[in-house]
Amino acid sequence: MAHTWSAVAKSGIPREPPPPHPIMPIEAIKQQQTNPEQPTSATALCLEPQPVQRLLRIGSIDIALDDITHDTQLPLSIPRDPEFWKEQHREYRRRKQAKASDIAIIEELLPAATDQPESKPKPKPINWAALLKPNGAGANTTTAGNAHTVNGAVANSIDNRTIQGRGFGSLEDALTRWKVVFNAPPIWPRGLVNTGNMCFMNVVLQALLYCKPFCNMLWSIKENVAFSFNTSTPLLEALIQYMHEFKHNKGRLSQQQGELEEPFVPENVYEALWKKNVFQTLRGQQEDAQEFMNYLINGIHEEMAGVLQMQHRQKEAEQTPASDSHENSSTGWVEVGPNNRTILMRDGSESTTRTPITQIFGGMLRSTLTMPYPASGHKIRAPQSSSREPFQWLALAISEDVDSVEDGLDQLMAPEVIDGYRSLQGEPVSVTKQTLLEQVPPVLVFHLKRFVFCANEGVQKIGKFVEYPPVLSLSPKWLAKTSAAGARRNSQYRLSGVIYHHGINATGGHYTCDILRSADEWLRFDDVSIECLDSIDDVLEEKDDRTAYILFYCFSQKT
Repeated sequence: MAHTWSAVAKSGIPREPPPPHPIMPIEAIKQQQTNPEQPTSATALCLEPQPVQRLLRIGSIDIALDDITHDTQLPLSIPRDPEFWKEQHREYRRRKQAKASDIAIIEELLPAATDQPESKPKPKPINWAALLKPNGAGANTTTAGNAHTVNGAVANSIDNRTIQGRGFGSLEDALTRWKVVFNAPPIWPRGLVNTGNMCFMNVVLQALLYCKPFCNMLWSIKENVAFSFNTSTPLLEALIQYMHEFKHNKGRLSQQQGELEEPFVPENVYEALWKKNVFQTLRGQQEDAQEFMNYLINGIHEEMAGVLQMQHRQKEAEQTPASDSHENSSTGWVEVGPNNRTILMRDGSESTTRTPITQIFGGMLRSTLTMPYPASGHKIRAPQSSSREPFQWLALAISEDVDSVEDGLDQLMAPEVIDGYRSLQGEPVSVTKQTLLEQVPPVLVFHLKRFVFCANEGVQKIGKFVEYPPVLSLSPKWLAKTSAAGARRNSQYRLSGVIYHHGINATGGHYTCDILRSADEWLRFDDVSIECLDSIDDVLEEKDDRTAYILFYCFSQKT
């Protein structure tokens, strides 16, 4: 019997139908029709003539419209085509069969209940590597998605010299004891999805990942530091998780075409940046790659400095309060320079906490102000005044006289004459200011200042081609005459990455990058696209559709 809608409970379970009415004999019905006042027998139920019920047929179900309760609402439109309901029935059978097939596959993959060992509580992760490692992954794990293997090359089989500082007890310990190392795990390339004008982020993240000292820093923390989600270092944690998305393989990409991993979206980095409240319009708006890299590097440095400063304050609180003998210490001092000349020094880097970021990218500029002898012939003049300022990259102006990176450094280090000063005797004089390199970091980053402001036209892009050498030798004329600068004299820096800006306008365009992955393997990254370059000549040559914007040079240990 077909159920009516009124016979279906709100829970969807059909109620029991009412018992059927007893059937009266035909003679009793005729007698009732001829003598309506004559009662029938007690065993027969008097039935009044019933009107014809209105039925609605849906497939094989008949619905009595007269029995529908007042609180039940019919659909506004019910298809009457039988083929429609047959297709619905076939779709239901397909879903049911697919579900049964999935359950059978899962049952085959799962071991028998008798073979499963007794469940034990999951141990607390002891470091970042244990946290990011899949459950049950051991030394022999070779699952393609979790063991980080490519062609049988297990990710954990990395030279011990690559990972330094085994036994770091805490993040503070790692940040204090870590030293710059130029070895890093062989990162297997993987594209980054551009979710909407995010190319400026993708190129910076790719360039930093293949910067060997930076990658080694992240890897050393991941492998050695005791794990704890520290809300004071969201950027550092996000980059560690970002690096974990990449596999390791020493093979060349050109010899293993078609084996790239699927591109992904670095959501962890997006979320960490969003929490910093800097790029609130991060998605969908074109930003500047150099500004983003500046914020990212400084943000990681500030997080590390905060951890180290907190540790320093805790140690000071445990120790006896120091005496007041250092309260009146001066912020300047006197040095004896060349030709026994006294130099008044001021240090602008006193407030800079030493972190792994400053060890990788941090250098020091020394600006010296020299006042000439007065025109009146006095033999007394003011002593030289020098100040030191830290830097993480050098901004090179692009002018008519600058055709190469070397020309930009010559212009940056050239003496500058400044008017408006007075000698000790009160006479107006012109002083000479010169800025030189006192400490050169292991990774030199050059920012080519292509975007300039014009009063009438606003921000404009300088599309001039600037040559950059594959190997940069530090000329003595760029270095200050100090022992720290002398250690880097004639040192060589090898080109390791180039970030390009496409387009002729400063307010838009696109970003790509060329990255040195191994000794002589150059790759070109364009969001999800990865291309193998034939040689470094493809990196150094002038290009019609793009211009170099940020250059990465890494200290070469080969002399």
